[in-house]
Amino acid sequence: MKAQDHNKIVAIGFGIFAAIFAFTFGLLMLVSMGVFLGMGFTSGDDTQARIGIAGGIFAVIFYLVVGAVFVLPTAMTGWKAFKRRPSARIWGTIAAILVIGVAPLGTALGVYALWFFFSAQGKEFYSPV
Repeated sequence: MKAQDHNKIVAIGFGIFAAIFAFTFGLLMLVSMGVFLGMGFTSGDDTQARIGIAGGIFAVIFYLVVGAVFVLPTAMTGWKAFKRRPSARIWGTIAAILVIGVAPLGTALGVYALWFFFSAQGKEFYSPV
């Protein structure tokens, strides 16, 4: 396979993982926010209501931060690899380390991306012209 083919696989793989991460963290955020806010509004106690509202706000902030940590590097890798930008190697290394723990597909994509980015073919492909 040529370097362009490897790059295309990496770009598509990280684009798919970015979409999966965004959907998952968005869904988790909505569900946990709904649980906390529902808990707060259905209780007759003011203290319980405040705890529920605070928990809902915390859940939103938590999932936005954690989601950004996972979604941004994977999305940037997909986009920059698709556009063949030299900074895709840096973003790709970060994203590969993040997805390598998501077995089995994340492990396969992470190992494949690290192999491509650090191979002679990948270094030559992303070297500045």
